[in-house]
Amino acid sequence: MPHRVAALAKINLALHVGALRADGYHPVDTLCVFAPAGDVLEVTAPAEAFSLEVTGPEAISLATGADNLILRAARLLAAQTSLKPVRFRLSKYVPVASGIGGGTSNGAAALWLLNQSAANPLSGKGLMDCARGLGADGPVCLAPYISGGTYRARGIGHEVSSGPALPPLWICLANPGEAVPTGSVFRRFDADTVPSPLSLPALPPRMSVGDVVRFMERSRNDLAGPARAICPAIADLESLMGDVPGCLASRMSGSGATVFGLFASRMAAETAARRLQPLSRWAISAPLISQGGPS
Repeated sequence: MPHRVAALAKINLALHVGALRADGYHPVDTLCVFAPAGDVLEVTAPAEAFSLEVTGPEAISLATGADNLILRAARLLAAQTSLKPVRFRLSKYVPVASGIGGGTSNGAAALWLLNQSAANPLSGKGLMDCARGLGADGPVCLAPYISGGTYRARGIGHEVSSGPALPPLWICLANPGEAVPTGSVFRRFDADTVPSPLSLPALPPRMSVGDVVRFMERSRNDLAGPARAICPAIADLESLMGDVPGCLASRMSGSGATVFGLFASRMAAETAARRLQPLSRWAISAPLISQGGPS
């Protein structure tokens, strides 16, 4: 039974957002890829109640109270299994409110890790249903732990299906060092944006590098404009990333403020991270995890 897992960074290659619904949610159509460039979660010991210790360079930014998504995930799973309480340790490297699913990915990692030790573990479908309790991104952040690959999420984000198989790609992630709260970005989107057509461009079952570049050219992140208005440093970082040699495409992920660049080689992505480290709060390179099949 594993006691340690890397929380995966969730990168929105594209994020199309519709108008606010009466229930307070926005419909989305998004294609997500994942990279081992996030935090690290460990189960350290049995405990009388679920608890969390946070270490690492970004620990000071993270609240560890009952609303933390790791502890919420543990309570969600314990309500459906015979799980006993444990103590977690999170090594926190990803900046808070960075648009790459940090908190939700940590919660998804906790669900997957704890389910391995439950006497009556949930099935993959049961675990995905449980992940809805982590928020709109919960199921898509859990999906790569179950079967790897790229994923498309629709509805409010809970309608998750396998995405296209991509060629081997590396990614560089960089964050300008300013937290951009998701709620603030969506409020700006609602006030200033006329929603465009929701559906993503056509996704073939398998994509070449050229296909990926064309998809990026024909898609968008609808939250990028509102996020830039709140944090102008995002636009500067997007420009810097796009100018790095070998960058196939670049964009802000999620609600920001992290910017990503796609690269065909490890060397190019690592070079990008080295160039951007002095100019940003956090920059890292990583391979995209192995890809899945068609939707």
